[in-house]
Amino acid sequence: MAEARALPEPSSRAGLSRVAVFSLHTSPTASLGHSANGGMNVYIRQLCVGLSQLGVATDIFTRSLAGDKRVEQLAPLSRVINLPAGPQELDKYRLLEQVPIFTEGVRAFMAEGGLHYDAMYSHYWLSGMVACALRGSLRVPWAHTAHTLAIVKNRLLAPGDRPEPEVRVDLEGEVARCADLLIVNTQAEALELLRAYGVRQERLAVVAPGCDLGAFEPRPRQVAREALGYPEQRLFVFAGRLERLKGVDVLIRALAELTADGARPELRLLIIGGDSHSSGESERQRLATLAERLGLTGQVSFTGPLPQERLAGYYAAAEAVLLPSYNESFGLVALEAQASGTPVIASNVPGLALVVSDGRTGFLVNGHDPRDYVDRMRQLLESPRLVEAMGSRAARRARGFSWDRTTERVHALLSEPVSKATAAGAGLGSSPAELAGAIGVAVHPVPGQLRQPTAVSVH
Repeated sequence: MAEARALPEPSSRAGLSRVAVFSLHTSPTASLGHSANGGMNVYIRQLCVGLSQLGVATDIFTRSLAGDKRVEQLAPLSRVINLPAGPQELDKYRLLEQVPIFTEGVRAFMAEGGLHYDAMYSHYWLSGMVACALRGSLRVPWAHTAHTLAIVKNRLLAPGDRPEPEVRVDLEGEVARCADLLIVNTQAEALELLRAYGVRQERLAVVAPGCDLGAFEPRPRQVAREALGYPEQRLFVFAGRLERLKGVDVLIRALAELTADGARPELRLLIIGGDSHSSGESERQRLATLAERLGLTGQVSFTGPLPQERLAGYYAAAEAVLLPSYNESFGLVALEAQASGTPVIASNVPGLALVVSDGRTGFLVNGHDPRDYVDRMRQLLESPRLVEAMGSRAARRARGFSWDRTTERVHALLSEPVSKATAAGAGLGSSPAELAGAIGVAVHPVPGQLRQPTAVSVH
């Protein structure tokens, strides 16, 4: 792809004009559901498009899978900079070896274009290492979002899953202690950082991600089923990368109980998402083998990954979207499903509990016993009126989570440190330690707890 044209001149409020965004291991333009592509991709893409609308230019630096340097235009003031760093197929822990090469590629790109930024914003621990390496020379405020934390994943492992290695735990701690501002999805994530890494409370800001309320909106369930080719069936849907931590085997076992002895032949479980091999085997094959062993071959379908514009139809067609994850930093799929007017049955973990209102927009399930999912699924199957009532409340709840609100909040958080750093002379020759002292407080804490930013309302 030819290099995109130069960005128009930004015209932001509050002194924030250009931000360097780091997403080393995955691109915001990558197809969702493949490999490591998921909610983080959506977050970065929506945020940077929103910042462009606010007059802030963003350069998103990511690793090129084609092996060459390419520039893609994401929005009028946003570009995706693809930089070569290692071979196409690399385990994410092997990507750690590519951090120095990628960092030098970022430096070279900045030097070639004479680029200067007001702030850095890194996503995931690998990108945090890039920002950490650049902060001494760029000397601008640095914000970081982890998206997932190894300490949480290791504490809530699915059966048979492999723990995250200590190197990731250690490096996440270094990034958390060094970044000037940590933007987290939930209060639970903020508390994890406080307890595990001794992060100062004043450097934490809780901002819930948003939902594309234009793409995901209610539609008649029967019409949506007919459009998918399931006019006589009743559907349950799972969407997400196929990996053990998502708990999809729980749903297959629940369906087996619901359909035992030939009961409910109209039921179908649609499993949407790309495969993974994180535990040394194909997760899709493991799940397909389980479905076959339980006699569900005709009632369980694997669609593979789907683009967002098609996901909305699947959500709308379902009796419920099922999310039995062992941990989630934020329930973006749950939010999209609710915006589509569909109840959600999900595990009672912090990221999902923020989004799903138990008993009102769906059900939250403690633990991963398939029988508990059977109970909730049966309630919805036996009461179409309950499905519609929950779906209506779900759509109203989702309207409290918009990307416009998320972007406004992140813009304000990034702008405040920029203003304070400029006034204090940070970025004009200060050391990293001096810079950290110059960056101001983004969230004013209430004693004993973290305050939810008022810019993100939750109904």
